[in-house]
Amino acid sequence: MLRVRPVVSTPDLPGAARFLQALGLAPAQDPAPDGSCAVFDAGSGRVALRACTAGSAEDGTVRLAFDVSDVREFARRTAGSGARLTVELTDGDRPTARVTGPDGLSLHADAGPRETAAPPSPLTVLALWSTPEVGAAAAVLDGIGARPRIRAGAGHEFRAKNGGLVAVRTDARTAAGFAFEYDGDVRDLVRGLTGAGYAPEVVDEGHERSLRVRAPWGTGVRVHERQ
Repeated sequence: MLRVRPVVSTPDLPGAARFLQALGLAPAQDPAPDGSCAVFDAGSGRVALRACTAGSAEDGTVRLAFDVSDVREFARRTAGSGARLTVELTDGDRPTARVTGPDGLSLHADAGPRETAAPPSPLTVLALWSTPEVGAAAAVLDGIGARPRIRAGAGHEFRAKNGGLVAVRTDARTAAGFAFEYDGDVRDLVRGLTGAGYAPEVVDEGHERSLRVRAPWGTGVRVHERQ
């Protein structure tokens, strides 16, 4: 099992939660028991919010993460995939696997439910991996069990079996982020966002229409219409 679930660190967890719900995500039915993290379901994939201190190094950062059914088995299979990567397993009641690629970016895997009971939605979570080593990053995603969707010289796109997409894009700087893919007209999202106090902008670039809106954690979020 593999599901995309990027994690956003924010000092304003309630505000970030309101933003995701205005965008169309639904609160997950399996929230973190200690209240330090909230999880939201799109139609395909999830987004997690983690509380942090305002102004800290984590404030506003995004890390790539995934839900898996068996963390230890995921770590074993990934380590034996043949890709250039390292796997660290943090043992305990809730083990976590950290997979680090050649460019230094790490992916985290935690146990998650096979079925989320998420309501139907045209939104898909699109995790973003920017890197100068596109081929090596793509090999890491192959190694963790993601399935190729698009392969191109400057970037690759993968599908997680249990929900969500991951795109690898060439960039001089290594970074993680996320966006969304929308199966419909992104203008349908404007009313909910403006009603919640946000200022979305719809951009028509001829071959693609997208919606852009600034999130409470300080970065822009883009929603692409599915082609």
